[in-house]
Amino acid sequence: MRLKPRQVEAFRAVMMAGGITAAADAMNVTQPAVSRLIRDLEDIVQMTLFERIGARLVPTAEATQLYREVERLYLGLDQIAQAADDIRLHKNTVLRIASVTSLVRPYLHQAIIDVIGSRLDIPLVIDVENSRYIWDMVEQNRYDLGLVFGSPRMNDKNAVLLHNSNAVAAMAPGHRLASRDVITPHDLLDERILIPGRNSPLRLALDRAFSIEEHQPVSTMETSMLNCCYFAGAGMGVGIVDQTSLRSAGAQVLAIPFEPKIEVSYYAIRPSGAHRIAVLEDLIGRMQDIMNSSGDTT
Repeated sequence: MRLKPRQVEAFRAVMMAGGITAAADAMNVTQPAVSRLIRDLEDIVQMTLFERIGARLVPTAEATQLYREVERLYLGLDQIAQAADDIRLHKNTVLRIASVTSLVRPYLHQAIIDVIGSRLDIPLVIDVENSRYIWDMVEQNRYDLGLVFGSPRMNDKNAVLLHNSNAVAAMAPGHRLASRDVITPHDLLDERILIPGRNSPLRLALDRAFSIEEHQPVSTMETSMLNCCYFAGAGMGVGIVDQTSLRSAGAQVLAIPFEPKIEVSYYAIRPSGAHRIAVLEDLIGRMQDIMNSSGDTT
């Protein structure tokens, strides 16, 4: 049995409205009709999507995950509708750009200001996502340009190196390790370590570096690179990050070289076989200039 668009629409309406009654009003159908569509959807996906707690209908964890995928579908439909309008009205093609958070401010902001500025003939869509998602969407031609962390797929001919540097240990001024010339995994065993998420290439290298220690750090916090910088500045621990993220976060921290050396690279990626777009080439070049002149060369 296949999913029906009406079932997905009912699921989305319930998630957005917070209940069957409001969803039925939004869809202009009866409450039993919405309930039946949700039951049919649950039968097809073989998951419980909502639980009743008193008079409230509460989405399950599975429903929350599914909702994100549904929203991406609707975003795609919205983009198709927008593209159709642009074609019908003979507007210029929208350029779609996605970036990891660490490259948005000040790098991408400044590059767009410098390259595009007041040009009204270049419509833009700019999304902030994680590297894995950006890679997948660029490969599906959903983005014209992606700005990502380094990845095993970086030998792709459509990947252009923006900048690389070595990881550093970020900590608040006055930290007990602040006088060290370098920081090693052994130095951090009694500290809370602020580490990037498991999908980050930096995290994979960190796991290998700490794996040789007889003991593991007493405490860890796994979060985004920018959050690692913020929390390090607040004295909550030592963040293993890169200078690019430190500059983006603007956190008041000391940055001490980390050993073993871990290279952190950023790339611009484009769809396979895509035609060169002059303004995107200029944008990539400007990103390289800004990042390589920022002093991120630890």
